[in-house]
Amino acid sequence: MASKEGRRLGDRYDGRRLHKVPAFFGVMPHIMKRRTDSIILFDDVIDIDELEKYVRRKRKEDNLPGFSLFHLLIAAAVRMITLRPWLNRFVMAGKLYARNTLTVSMTVKRGMNKDAEESTIKPEFEPTDTVYDVYRKINEAIEKEVLDPNVDNDTDLVARILNACPAWLIRCVVNSVNFLDHRGLMPKSLNRLSPFHTTIFVTDVGSIGITPVYHHIYDFGTTSMFLAIGKKETVFVRNADGTIGDKRVVRIRFTLDERICDGYYYAESIRSMK
Repeated sequence: MASKEGRRLGDRYDGRRLHKVPAFFGVMPHIMKRRTDSIILFDDVIDIDELEKYVRRKRKEDNLPGFSLFHLLIAAAVRMITLRPWLNRFVMAGKLYARNTLTVSMTVKRGMNKDAEESTIKPEFEPTDTVYDVYRKINEAIEKEVLDPNVDNDTDLVARILNACPAWLIRCVVNSVNFLDHRGLMPKSLNRLSPFHTTIFVTDVGSIGITPVYHHIYDFGTTSMFLAIGKKETVFVRNADGTIGDKRVVRIRFTLDERICDGYYYAESIRSMK
């Protein structure tokens, strides 16, 4: 995350302008102006035999109901971003910024029914957060903003209001917000509500029984990374002695903005998470 020093000329309230960067990274945002121009894709497989044992043990020993592999992978991503701070950058209006916070946007269901409406949450994490902190923050956000029938999720409320407007008005609002955002003038309240202004966006498509997708990252907002987590699978492997065995795995896929760091830095970061 960005330094806690006072705000300088050129900084945004959500990010600190990076002036001393390699020349290549100063030029790239002007060559690849949109995130859709600059995406790179990573695919990896994580062995979860020991992780599943860890999850079951933590549920029992530490009384963590609902603790899952999802919480564990989010905790690993938070630690990866903490240790690899270039990942917490974003490009806006051709300039490179270090983000001031570490947030994870995620899509969750508003109920247990498969047809339940989807909602988004965006908990904020600290560099020192443990897996217990991640578990607590995610669950608190879900209970407060999604599952509580007496509480309206502000993000969903804004979306419903906009959806009730004519198309031309929606375009005007979105274009106006985007115009302000490119100049660092978007209201902080909108930044807080927007799931698109975040360190990383995560979707657990494994919860609906499919393998992970290469999800797009949004040109609107400041998201530089998207992580899709697939279903748990059992695969066959050849052991060193030539026999055939099996192991439990989950596949993950990243969609990344190449303008915030190079492919080698991304590869080393994902390796550290794994």
